[in-house]
Amino acid sequence: MSNPTTPSRQHRAGDIRHSVLPSGIRLVTENMPGAASACIGFFIGTGSRSETVLQHGASHFLEHVLFKGTPTRAPEDISAEIEQVGGDINAYTAKEHTCFHAKVIGSDGPMAVDVLSDMLANSLIRSADLEAEREVILDEIAMHTDDPGEVAHELVSGRLLAGDALERPVIGTHHSIVDMTRRRVLNYWRRHYRPENIVVSVAGVADHDRLIDQLEEFAGQLPGPATGAPIHHTTSSARPAVIPAAVISRSRDFEQSNAVMGFRGVGVLDPRRPALNLLATILGGGMSSRLFVEVRERRGLAYAIDATEGAYSDTGLFAIEWANQSERTAEIVSVVRDQIADLLDGGITAEEVERAKGQVRGQTILGYEGALPRMSRNGSGLLIGDDRTIEEMVEAYEAVGVDELTEVARTYLSVPPVIGIVGQRPNRRKVERLLRRWPG
Repeated sequence: MSNPTTPSRQHRAGDIRHSVLPSGIRLVTENMPGAASACIGFFIGTGSRSETVLQHGASHFLEHVLFKGTPTRAPEDISAEIEQVGGDINAYTAKEHTCFHAKVIGSDGPMAVDVLSDMLANSLIRSADLEAEREVILDEIAMHTDDPGEVAHELVSGRLLAGDALERPVIGTHHSIVDMTRRRVLNYWRRHYRPENIVVSVAGVADHDRLIDQLEEFAGQLPGPATGAPIHHTTSSARPAVIPAAVISRSRDFEQSNAVMGFRGVGVLDPRRPALNLLATILGGGMSSRLFVEVRERRGLAYAIDATEGAYSDTGLFAIEWANQSERTAEIVSVVRDQIADLLDGGITAEEVERAKGQVRGQTILGYEGALPRMSRNGSGLLIGDDRTIEEMVEAYEAVGVDELTEVARTYLSVPPVIGIVGQRPNRRKVERLLRRWPG
């Protein structure tokens, strides 16, 4: 058959090839010299953001039940076929995509592709399997509810992303999972598991041309017909541009309180994202960061404090998180406020920018060193049209200067944040007073 492949791009690990198959499935492979393994990922362009309120939790529920057997494979056969050759098979659901992945010795790659294809296209999705997984997911929800850090994150993202399906947790709620029906899951599968909504990524040992033949056969078995029509996320123009500052707390009988301070960020391809990531590194990207030195080393207010930046296709979150004894919450918020005020006032130095660049450069290159992260990066990137090489990502960080960092800090960190606190209740008035006097 004809090979609808774009020219390969060579970079640090190997050659990357892209193809759009006649069915609409997109394929990306990265052949890595010296690799012994094949890491295979089937990326479906649907996650919790694609769900309506009635469907909340359907993406994650479907991820579970697709492991429950096909006409030719019992549930235990799916895992046994991979594990008997020393491989691994797993899946995860995110807010904007779902991924089913396997890692095997290179020569077993075609077998792993066949197993994953069979699961995604031919699963039985029986009522009994749905009921069994319903109980598993309800236990999973209970487990997440017992994690104060996760709850604090959900409090913050729920407020900052209000009006968008991103505000809802991926896993669903107790109510939405109890109410989930087989028909609802089946309809969701048929609507979203269509060829044009699927990216297949293979890194390590990858036979691109053989994969094209395998995947065209898979496309003909999918429950949803190829229509060529894009699938839109359940977004809402109701999401406000500015979120009022807030302290949201949930009382738990813990010795410590977990806190997350959140700001609205930018989308994954926004040109300001490298600057935001560097700001996160300067503020809380390790034991030499500003906040760790000030909060932990100098004042002993918390064991650790971190700053992170995460992005979705069109928006993102900038978060600072820590755990502390409740009487120290207001003092930590004051320290964070003072450090951000210094950034806004032009206190960023060229020396700390270069340190942050070196840290991010090393983390990026080391983080994508193996076949598994390469597979994940290539697959998730292709879903949203991000085909940057690792070198291009590093170059974007290198291009950021002090003036741009200060400008981005003034744009995103001068807005009073939302703070989520889980554990012993803090002195709320003190924290709210600090937010009212936020710099900027």
